Amino acid sequence: MKIITLIKKAIKRIIGNKSINILLRIILKPVLSIIPKWIRCRIPIIGINSFKLPNGEKFYIYSDKNTDGILSLIYWDGLFAYESSTTQLFISLLKYTNTVFDIGAYTGFYSIIAAIDNPNRNVYAFEPVPMTFFSLSRNVEINGLKNLQINSSAISNYDGVIKLYIPQENLPTDASTLEGFRYCSKEIMVQAITIDTFVKQNNILKIDLLKIDTEATEHLVLEGARNIIKRDEPIIISEVLSGRTEQELHSVLDDLGYKYYLISDKGLIKKETIEGDKTYKNKDYLFITEKRFQKTKELKDQVL
Repeated sequence: MKIITLIKKAIKRIIGNKSINILLRIILKPVLSIIPKWIRCRIPIIGINSFKLPNGEKFYIYSDKNTDGILSLIYWDGLFAYESSTTQLFISLLKYTNTVFDIGAYTGFYSIIAAIDNPNRNVYAFEPVPMTFFSLSRNVEINGLKNLQINSSAISNYDGVIKLYIPQENLPTDASTLEGFRYCSKEIMVQAITIDTFVKQNNILKIDLLKIDTEATEHLVLEGARNIIKRDEPIIISEVLSGRTEQELHSVLDDLGYKYYLISDKGLIKKETIEGDKTYKNKDYLFITEKRFQKTKELKDQVL
Protein backbone atom coordinates (compact mmCIF):
# COMPACT_ATOMS: atom_id res chain seq x y z
CA MET A 1 0.00 0.00 0.00
CA LYS A 2 2.85 2.38 0.79
CA ILE A 3 4.31 1.89 -2.67
CA ILE A 4 0.96 2.62 -4.32
CA THR A 5 0.55 5.75 -2.20
CA LEU A 6 4.04 6.95 -3.13
CA ILE A 7 3.36 6.32 -6.82
CA LYS A 8 0.11 8.30 -6.65
CA LYS A 9 1.86 11.20 -4.94
CA ALA A 10 4.64 11.16 -7.54
CA ILE A 11 2.14 11.20 -10.41
CA LYS A 12 0.23 14.02 -8.75
CA ARG A 13 3.43 16.07 -8.42
CA ILE A 14 4.36 15.48 -12.05
CA ILE A 15 1.00 16.41 -13.57
CA GLY A 16 0.79 19.32 -11.14
CA ASN A 17 3.84 20.90 -12.73
CA LYS A 18 2.46 23.80 -14.80
CA SER A 19 4.48 23.13 -17.98
CA ILE A 20 3.83 19.39 -17.92
CA ASN A 21 0.18 19.99 -17.10
CA ILE A 22 -0.34 22.29 -20.09
CA LEU A 23 1.47 19.86 -22.43
CA LEU A 24 -0.56 16.92 -21.11
CA ARG A 25 -3.84 18.74 -21.74
CA ILE A 26 -2.77 19.64 -25.29
CA ILE A 27 -2.00 15.98 -25.98
CA LEU A 28 -5.28 14.74 -24.47
CA LYS A 29 -7.66 17.18 -26.18
CA PRO A 30 -7.70 15.42 -29.59
CA VAL A 31 -8.42 12.01 -28.02
CA LEU A 32 -10.87 13.27 -25.42
CA SER A 33 -13.72 11.01 -26.54
CA ILE A 34 -11.86 7.82 -25.66
CA ILE A 35 -10.75 8.96 -22.20
CA PRO A 36 -13.19 8.02 -19.41
CA LYS A 37 -14.70 11.04 -17.68
CA TRP A 38 -13.55 9.89 -14.23
CA ILE A 39 -9.93 9.86 -15.45
CA ARG A 40 -9.83 13.25 -17.15
CA CYS A 41 -11.61 14.95 -14.25
CA ARG A 42 -8.79 13.82 -11.96
CA ILE A 43 -6.27 15.80 -13.98
CA PRO A 44 -5.78 19.21 -12.34
CA ILE A 45 -6.28 22.23 -14.59
CA ILE A 46 -3.38 24.52 -13.78
CA GLY A 47 -3.39 28.24 -14.58
CA ILE A 48 -5.98 30.75 -15.81
CA ASN A 49 -8.66 29.32 -18.07
CA SER A 50 -11.25 31.30 -20.04
CA PHE A 51 -14.84 30.37 -20.82
CA LYS A 52 -17.54 32.04 -22.88
CA LEU A 53 -21.12 32.70 -21.85
CA PRO A 54 -23.99 32.34 -24.34
CA ASN A 55 -24.02 36.14 -24.75
CA GLY A 56 -20.36 36.10 -25.78
CA GLU A 57 -18.95 37.52 -22.55
CA LYS A 58 -15.82 35.80 -21.23
CA PHE A 59 -15.00 34.85 -17.68
CA TYR A 60 -11.91 33.31 -16.12
CA ILE A 61 -11.24 30.66 -13.49
CA TYR A 62 -7.81 30.12 -11.96
CA SER A 63 -6.63 26.90 -10.43
CA ASP A 64 -3.35 25.61 -9.04
CA LYS A 65 -2.46 22.22 -7.58
CA ASN A 66 -5.70 22.22 -5.59
CA THR A 67 -8.09 20.54 -8.02
CA ASP A 68 -11.26 22.53 -8.68
CA GLY A 69 -13.91 19.91 -9.46
CA ILE A 70 -16.19 22.30 -11.33
CA LEU A 71 -13.33 23.69 -13.41
CA SER A 72 -12.25 20.18 -14.44
CA LEU A 73 -15.75 19.40 -15.72
CA ILE A 74 -16.29 22.58 -17.74
CA TYR A 75 -12.71 22.61 -19.04
CA TRP A 76 -13.08 19.21 -20.71
CA ASP A 77 -16.76 19.19 -21.62
CA GLY A 78 -17.90 22.82 -21.88
CA LEU A 79 -19.82 25.38 -19.83
CA PHE A 80 -22.90 23.21 -19.32
CA ALA A 81 -21.02 20.10 -18.21
CA TYR A 82 -21.55 21.09 -14.58
CA GLU A 83 -25.16 20.85 -13.39
CA SER A 84 -26.26 21.36 -16.99
CA SER A 85 -29.98 21.93 -16.41
CA THR A 86 -29.42 24.17 -13.39
CA THR A 87 -26.73 26.21 -15.13
CA GLN A 88 -28.95 26.80 -18.17
CA LEU A 89 -31.91 27.76 -15.99
CA PHE A 90 -29.76 30.05 -13.84
CA ILE A 91 -28.45 31.92 -16.90
CA SER A 92 -31.93 32.24 -18.41
CA LEU A 93 -33.27 33.76 -15.17
CA LEU A 94 -30.54 36.38 -14.85
CA LYS A 95 -32.36 38.84 -17.09
CA TYR A 96 -34.98 39.16 -14.34
CA THR A 97 -32.50 39.89 -11.58
CA ASN A 98 -30.77 42.95 -10.21
CA THR A 99 -29.49 41.31 -7.03
CA VAL A 100 -28.29 37.71 -6.69
CA PHE A 101 -27.20 35.80 -3.58
CA ASP A 102 -25.01 32.71 -4.10
CA ILE A 103 -24.99 30.72 -0.85
CA GLY A 104 -22.29 28.05 -0.82
CA ALA A 105 -20.51 29.66 -3.74
CA TYR A 106 -17.50 27.32 -3.87
CA THR A 107 -14.90 28.95 -6.20
CA GLY A 108 -17.49 31.25 -7.78
CA PHE A 109 -18.92 29.49 -10.85
CA TYR A 110 -22.48 30.81 -10.52
CA SER A 111 -21.66 34.15 -8.90
CA ILE A 112 -19.01 35.02 -11.48
CA ILE A 113 -21.41 34.17 -14.32
CA ALA A 114 -24.06 36.43 -12.75
CA ALA A 115 -21.59 39.30 -12.27
CA ILE A 116 -20.03 39.03 -15.74
CA ASP A 117 -23.43 38.79 -17.43
CA ASN A 118 -24.37 42.27 -16.24
CA PRO A 119 -21.87 44.65 -14.58
CA ASN A 120 -24.79 46.62 -13.11
CA ARG A 121 -26.09 43.58 -11.25
CA ASN A 122 -25.19 43.23 -7.56
CA VAL A 123 -23.96 39.76 -6.64
CA TYR A 124 -23.16 38.45 -3.15
CA ALA A 125 -21.25 35.18 -2.75
CA PHE A 126 -20.84 33.31 0.55
CA GLU A 127 -18.23 30.57 1.06
CA PRO A 128 -17.04 29.59 4.57
CA VAL A 129 -14.31 27.02 3.74
CA PRO A 130 -11.03 29.01 4.07
CA MET A 131 -9.07 27.44 1.17
CA THR A 132 -12.10 27.59 -1.11
CA PHE A 133 -12.77 31.18 -0.11
CA PHE A 134 -9.19 32.02 -1.10
CA SER A 135 -9.80 30.52 -4.57
CA LEU A 136 -13.09 32.42 -4.81
CA SER A 137 -11.42 35.73 -3.96
CA ARG A 138 -8.68 35.08 -6.52
CA ASN A 139 -11.24 34.37 -9.24
CA VAL A 140 -13.08 37.59 -8.42
CA GLU A 141 -9.76 39.44 -8.70
CA ILE A 142 -8.68 38.00 -12.06
CA ASN A 143 -12.10 38.79 -13.53
CA GLY A 144 -11.84 42.38 -12.26
CA LEU A 145 -15.32 42.23 -10.76
CA LYS A 146 -16.48 45.28 -8.84
CA ASN A 147 -20.10 44.14 -8.59
CA LEU A 148 -19.39 40.86 -6.80
CA GLN A 149 -19.02 41.03 -3.02
CA ILE A 150 -17.68 37.93 -1.25
CA ASN A 151 -18.13 36.88 2.35
CA SER A 152 -16.60 34.03 4.36
CA SER A 153 -19.55 33.59 6.73
CA ALA A 154 -21.69 30.47 6.85
CA ILE A 155 -25.31 31.34 6.20
CA SER A 156 -27.66 29.74 8.73
CA ASN A 157 -30.70 30.49 10.89
CA TYR A 158 -28.87 32.44 13.61
CA ASP A 159 -26.08 34.97 14.06
CA GLY A 160 -22.94 34.00 15.95
CA VAL A 161 -20.43 31.23 15.39
CA ILE A 162 -20.98 27.74 14.01
CA LYS A 163 -18.96 24.57 13.57
CA LEU A 164 -18.02 23.71 9.98
CA TYR A 165 -17.11 20.14 9.06
CA ILE A 166 -14.57 19.97 6.24
CA PRO A 167 -13.71 16.81 4.25
CA GLN A 168 -10.11 15.96 3.43
CA GLU A 169 -10.05 17.22 -0.18
CA ASN A 170 -8.15 20.43 -0.91
CA LEU A 171 -11.23 22.15 -2.33
CA PRO A 172 -14.14 20.13 -0.93
CA THR A 173 -17.56 20.46 -2.53
CA ASP A 174 -19.37 18.89 0.42
CA ALA A 175 -18.28 20.77 3.53
CA SER A 176 -21.29 21.34 5.77
CA THR A 177 -22.38 22.73 9.11
CA LEU A 178 -24.38 19.52 9.57
CA GLU A 179 -22.48 17.15 11.83
CA GLY A 180 -22.02 13.71 10.29
CA PHE A 181 -23.08 14.78 6.79
CA ARG A 182 -19.82 13.44 5.34
CA TYR A 183 -16.64 12.04 6.80
CA CYS A 184 -14.55 15.04 7.76
CA SER A 185 -10.91 15.45 8.66
CA LYS A 186 -11.21 18.92 10.15
CA GLU A 187 -13.66 20.90 12.25
CA ILE A 188 -13.39 24.67 12.49
CA MET A 189 -15.48 27.46 13.95
CA VAL A 190 -16.64 30.11 11.49
CA GLN A 191 -18.87 33.15 11.67
CA ALA A 192 -22.57 32.48 11.11
CA ILE A 193 -25.11 35.02 9.91
CA THR A 194 -28.67 35.00 8.62
CA ILE A 195 -29.66 36.48 5.28
CA ASP A 196 -32.13 38.71 7.11
CA THR A 197 -29.32 40.17 9.23
CA PHE A 198 -26.91 40.54 6.32
CA VAL A 199 -29.52 42.34 4.21
CA LYS A 200 -30.35 44.70 7.08
CA GLN A 201 -26.70 45.43 7.85
CA ASN A 202 -25.92 46.17 4.20
CA ASN A 203 -29.14 48.04 3.41
CA ILE A 204 -29.98 45.76 0.47
CA LEU A 205 -33.31 46.90 -0.91
CA LYS A 206 -34.34 43.74 -2.75
CA ILE A 207 -33.13 40.20 -3.55
CA ASP A 208 -34.29 38.70 -6.85
CA LEU A 209 -32.55 35.32 -6.86
CA LEU A 210 -31.20 33.01 -4.17
CA LYS A 211 -28.92 30.14 -5.27
CA ILE A 212 -28.38 27.76 -2.34
CA ASP A 213 -26.08 24.75 -2.08
CA THR A 214 -25.06 24.18 1.53
CA GLU A 215 -25.08 20.38 1.80
CA ALA A 216 -28.26 19.48 3.66
CA THR A 217 -28.69 22.78 5.55
CA GLU A 218 -30.63 24.67 2.88
CA HIS A 219 -33.71 24.82 5.13
CA LEU A 220 -31.66 26.61 7.80
CA VAL A 221 -30.60 29.20 5.23
CA LEU A 222 -34.25 29.80 4.36
CA GLU A 223 -35.30 29.91 8.02
CA GLY A 224 -32.85 32.78 8.45
CA ALA A 225 -34.31 34.56 5.42
CA ARG A 226 -38.02 34.51 6.31
CA ASN A 227 -38.36 38.28 6.44
CA ILE A 228 -36.63 38.79 3.12
CA ILE A 229 -38.58 35.99 1.47
CA LYS A 230 -41.85 37.57 2.62
CA ARG A 231 -40.68 41.00 1.47
CA ASP A 232 -39.14 40.15 -1.91
CA GLU A 233 -40.50 36.75 -3.00
CA PRO A 234 -37.10 35.91 -4.57
CA ILE A 235 -36.68 33.12 -7.08
CA ILE A 236 -34.93 30.29 -5.23
CA ILE A 237 -32.74 27.59 -6.76
CA SER A 238 -31.87 25.10 -4.06
CA GLU A 239 -30.21 21.74 -3.79
CA VAL A 240 -32.50 19.09 -2.32
CA LEU A 241 -30.79 15.88 -1.24
CA SER A 242 -33.09 12.90 -1.09
CA GLY A 243 -34.16 11.97 2.42
CA ARG A 244 -32.40 14.95 4.00
CA THR A 245 -34.31 18.22 3.95
CA GLU A 246 -37.67 17.77 2.20
CA GLN A 247 -39.95 18.15 5.24
CA GLU A 248 -37.90 20.99 6.70
CA LEU A 249 -38.10 22.90 3.40
CA HIS A 250 -41.88 22.45 3.38
CA SER A 251 -42.08 23.84 6.91
CA VAL A 252 -40.42 27.04 5.72
CA LEU A 253 -41.95 27.52 2.28
CA ASP A 254 -45.50 26.13 2.44
CA ASP A 255 -47.01 29.23 4.05
CA LEU A 256 -45.07 31.64 1.81
CA GLY A 257 -46.88 30.88 -1.44
CA TYR A 258 -44.08 29.02 -3.21
CA LYS A 259 -44.52 26.34 -5.86
CA TYR A 260 -42.03 23.53 -6.36
CA TYR A 261 -40.34 22.38 -9.56
CA LEU A 262 -37.69 19.71 -9.92
CA ILE A 263 -35.02 20.89 -12.36
CA SER A 264 -34.41 18.00 -14.77
CA ASP A 265 -32.60 17.55 -18.08
CA LYS A 266 -36.01 17.37 -19.78
CA GLY A 267 -37.45 20.48 -18.19
CA LEU A 268 -39.19 21.63 -15.02
CA ILE A 269 -41.31 18.99 -13.31
CA LYS A 270 -44.05 20.48 -11.11
CA LYS A 271 -44.23 18.79 -7.71
CA GLU A 272 -46.95 19.01 -5.09
CA THR A 273 -44.43 17.84 -2.50
CA ILE A 274 -40.67 18.36 -2.42
CA GLU A 275 -39.01 15.02 -3.11
CA GLY A 276 -35.27 14.73 -3.66
CA ASP A 277 -34.21 12.61 -6.63
CA LYS A 278 -33.14 9.26 -5.19
CA THR A 279 -30.71 8.75 -8.09
CA TYR A 280 -29.03 12.08 -7.25
CA LYS A 281 -28.98 12.87 -10.98
CA ASN A 282 -31.25 15.90 -10.56
CA LYS A 283 -30.44 17.47 -7.21
CA ASP A 284 -31.81 20.99 -7.65
CA TYR A 285 -35.25 22.50 -7.29
CA LEU A 286 -36.77 25.77 -8.42
CA PHE A 287 -38.94 27.39 -5.74
CA ILE A 288 -41.01 30.27 -7.09
CA THR A 289 -44.21 32.17 -6.28
CA GLU A 290 -47.03 32.41 -8.82
CA LYS A 291 -46.44 36.16 -9.12
CA ARG A 292 -42.78 35.63 -10.02
CA PHE A 293 -43.62 32.72 -12.30
CA GLN A 294 -46.03 34.79 -14.38
CA LYS A 295 -43.41 37.52 -14.82
CA THR A 296 -40.78 35.02 -15.98
CA LYS A 297 -42.10 33.97 -19.39
CA GLU A 298 -39.29 31.53 -20.27
CA LEU A 299 -40.34 29.23 -17.43
CA LYS A 300 -43.77 28.45 -18.89
CA ASP A 301 -42.20 26.73 -21.91
CA GLN A 302 -39.94 24.62 -19.67
CA VAL A 303 -42.68 23.10 -17.50
CA LEU A 304 -43.44 19.51 -18.54
